[in-house]
Amino acid sequence: MSIPVMGNQQQKEMKTIRKRQITVKLSDADCDRLVDLCGRYNLGVGELLENFIGDLVGGTYSNGSDERAYAREWFERCWFSLQPEQTLLNHLLSWGYEPEDYLDMVDEIKDLRNQRKYVVNHPDEFTYPDEEKRSLKELVIDIEDALASMREDWHPEGKVHMSKEIRRIRKWKEEKQSLLE
Repeated sequence: MSIPVMGNQQQKEMKTIRKRQITVKLSDADCDRLVDLCGRYNLGVGELLENFIGDLVGGTYSNGSDERAYAREWFERCWFSLQPEQTLLNHLLSWGYEPEDYLDMVDEIKDLRNQRKYVVNHPDEFTYPDEEKRSLKELVIDIEDALASMREDWHPEGKVHMSKEIRRIRKWKEEKQSLLE
């Protein structure tokens, strides 16, 4: 469970508070009910969501320990939390890795392979093309080993489609960047 942020860290986080754009799919009836509920307590819909999110993540602002516990309990009882799919993204986040770092390494391998292909196709442009190819290949192997290490304790069920896993991480990264812009 998350512990609420306090002191200097809270002050730093408060400086980053600003409007964020989040799209939510709701029926007209649910919107009507939500606005009515918030109106009864002189609360805007955004304020309600801010408070709930703060409690859920033990964030910059929280309504108290009971509220944090109830928000977390709600989250853990919902369908999406009961049996989370063992995705690579889930694994990386659960084990404390930065998914962005994983993507950077995947992209670096692609770049290194393209560089190696260029050396193979244009050896006359390099003083020592064989050494250049060997060096690039070794870098690819080192990065692949680092990626394998990050996946070491990941044991998904069924067949793994790494391209799908990478797309999922890229989508997550895009959403994170969009929220932080």
